[in-house]
Amino acid sequence: MRSLIKPIFAVVALCSTMAVKADTVSELEQLVDKWLKIESQTSELNTHWLEQKSSMEQTLTLLNAEQEQLSTLNKNREKNSSDLSKKREQLVTQQGELEKDQQNLNSQLKQISQQLLSLQVQLPPPLLNSWKNAGDLADPQLSTTDKLQTALKMLTLLNEFQQRISIHEMAIKHPDGQEVWVKQLYLGAAQAWFVSEDLSYVGIGFPSDLGWQWEFDNSINAEQVALGIAVQQKKRAADWVTLPMLSYKNNAQQGAK
Repeated sequence: MRSLIKPIFAVVALCSTMAVKADTVSELEQLVDKWLKIESQTSELNTHWLEQKSSMEQTLTLLNAEQEQLSTLNKNREKNSSDLSKKREQLVTQQGELEKDQQNLNSQLKQISQQLLSLQVQLPPPLLNSWKNAGDLADPQLSTTDKLQTALKMLTLLNEFQQRISIHEMAIKHPDGQEVWVKQLYLGAAQAWFVSEDLSYVGIGFPSDLGWQWEFDNSINAEQVALGIAVQQKKRAADWVTLPMLSYKNNAQQGAK
């Protein structure tokens, strides 16, 4: 009986062992399956992470580049703002200086205009006509620029007239009321002589407080005046010409007084 029981226990034990082993294998299979799934998920995660990493690195690179660009733009804007502020200050300073210069120019131009207008009446007729053609400084409609240009033209005309001997012709009024056509020899703008074609009328011209004056004077050598005009017009060879200067007229006026 005992010998029979032992084999039965052995069979039962073997069956129990096999049952345990079967359960273990099943668990191992489940664990392996889970491990494989985990490995698969891990691989997918790694793949996804690599993709995300590349994308994030590109995005980070773009963000860094954009940040640098924004930083550069900000620095440039600050620099431009500083430069604009300096330029604005310079322009304000220049504007102030220009306004001051404009005021000084207007003041000086006003004085020059008054002097030229007071001088105008004393000019010899040919120069006076040139001045009238240059413009009218008394015109209130003239701008500062126009007045300055007109004044410069007048001063240029005066300087040119002063530097040369001029010949002109015109009719002047004799004390008896008749108009006499004469040729005139101007020595600058301060002295002139005149003579008629037939040498019957001769005289002198000079500026005065009353304006340019013509005075007939038969004591002046009419032939000398005519000779001076002919030489100046190159109708005669160069020769000595003797004519009374303005001091003669001043002495005559003092003697008359």
